[in-house]
Amino acid sequence: MIYNPNSTGPSQQLARTFKKELLRKLPKQAIELIATDHAGHGEELAYRIATTQKNPLIISASGDGGYNEVVNGALKAQAEGANPTTGLLPAGNANDHYHSLHDKDLVDAIVGSDTKLIDVLHVKGVAEGKKLSRYAHSYVGIGVTPFVAKELNKTKLTVFNEIGIVAKALLASAAVRLIVDGKNHHYDSIIFSNIDKMSKVLKISQPSQLTDGKFEVTIFRRRNKLKLIAVLLQASVAGVKEDRQVAKFDFVTVNNTLMQLDGEIITLDAGAKSTVSIKKQILRCVV
Repeated sequence: MIYNPNSTGPSQQLARTFKKELLRKLPKQAIELIATDHAGHGEELAYRIATTQKNPLIISASGDGGYNEVVNGALKAQAEGANPTTGLLPAGNANDHYHSLHDKDLVDAIVGSDTKLIDVLHVKGVAEGKKLSRYAHSYVGIGVTPFVAKELNKTKLTVFNEIGIVAKALLASAAVRLIVDGKNHHYDSIIFSNIDKMSKVLKISQPSQLTDGKFEVTIFRRRNKLKLIAVLLQASVAGVKEDRQVAKFDFVTVNNTLMQLDGEIITLDAGAKSTVSIKKQILRCVV
């Protein structure tokens, strides 16, 4: 179990409690708790574990960002022939992925060997002059999304303060320019999602599937700020319908562009082609 001692939730305490509960039902099971100490450490640990242990179960006691690191490390090792299984003990702020996938207690799922192969988003592009290849278990966002994520992760969320944080970011944001299908477009935000809820209350698409080989594209086109906030309120109450469901989405950045992958924030280089695609049922998870 990999935990982040600086998570917005009590990850270390949860990890220790989880270990005790699991050992009550599987007393002979070897369980190791490992703390991360820097950004990206979870990915390094997951890769090392997956490449040195036979069929390991790697649990992330974290939020969506910490789990993103574990997923990337595990899938990197898997591409080299490893056979890891991942799981998530929610210890973050929103825990979007956990609530979208899990329907039972994690201890019971492990005892019952309940696993599932799920789809994962894959991003290819160029960042800081280097080729980029990253995975996201839940969503990828361009535009206001990365700015909002930084603020949402700083506080305990409720319906009201989340809307306030997002509205404030929207009012301060500038349009993102992308070339899509050969045409120049201005967007407030584009969200590529494998789940239908982002953060605690924003419903970014209609009910989605984690195993259908497609992802949802929800587009917030550039508009009057007050109209955009009205759309945000709609998303928090009733949800917004995605613009399309695809297996791949290509675009070219006009300027350096921030992108959020779960909790990870990167900057795509200007003028570079990027592709968001789906990798169907490649990640084995405890559910």
